[in-house]
Amino acid sequence: MKRNSTLSEFNPAQEVNLSTQQTLSLIGLAALTSVLMATMPLLDVLNFPFRLLITLVHELGHGLAATVTGGEFIRFQISADGSGLAYTAGGWRLVVISAGYLGVALFGAGLIMLGRGHRSSRIAMAVIGGGMILLSARYGIPTIFSAQFLNGLLTTLSGFIFGCLFLVVAVKATPSWLVFLLHLVAIQAGLTAFTDLLAVVGLSTRFFNTPANDARSMAELTSIPAVVWAVLWVLTAMVLIAGAIWLTWLVPPKPPLSGDRAVTK
Repeated sequence: MKRNSTLSEFNPAQEVNLSTQQTLSLIGLAALTSVLMATMPLLDVLNFPFRLLITLVHELGHGLAATVTGGEFIRFQISADGSGLAYTAGGWRLVVISAGYLGVALFGAGLIMLGRGHRSSRIAMAVIGGGMILLSARYGIPTIFSAQFLNGLLTTLSGFIFGCLFLVVAVKATPSWLVFLLHLVAIQAGLTAFTDLLAVVGLSTRFFNTPANDARSMAELTSIPAVVWAVLWVLTAMVLIAGAIWLTWLVPPKPPLSGDRAVTK
């Protein structure tokens, strides 16, 4: 019997190939869940784990950018209030500083593109989970042996817990749960990137008592006003997210070339 309900696909006994319509329905359900979490006070507590996850991605973005551009990723930390800090040395500072907010946007865009099918979603979840465990062990544990002992514990435990959850989802989740959860993370990453960047734009317009942030660091490095960098990051994040949606769901498939058809006699 054909199943007409998307929710029936969450049955753990089922292993199915999802149609495009089913996948889009699950993405819509993930978007609705994300909106409810952001607007309903009773569900606001569910935003806290996502806040920690996105901060992990943000700080790892700084550190990995330093490594890629020839510098050193020393350690990183996240705090209970959702803030974070990455300790790096060298590297191309323009890229390292920008890689926090833009890294989150790129993370969300990548998940959108990989989330078109449940097989690529499974691979993405496994890679993210394994990477999060390894990176938290390598760059989070050193913070435990610093003056930020409690932040180091939170950083390392969060990385291990999130990493293990991603791996469990990759191995155990049905295709429907897999697509739903991956897009919930992707949508939360996109929303958090935009809300954080808009907050930075607001902070960057202050003339006095401006708290430390990435845009201010860029202003000190380049003498270009912080608000310019914040707006530039917002626009870049919009391009990344919109581009991922376009390439994944809106670009029409290319028709097969006439020469590709095999002819037998």
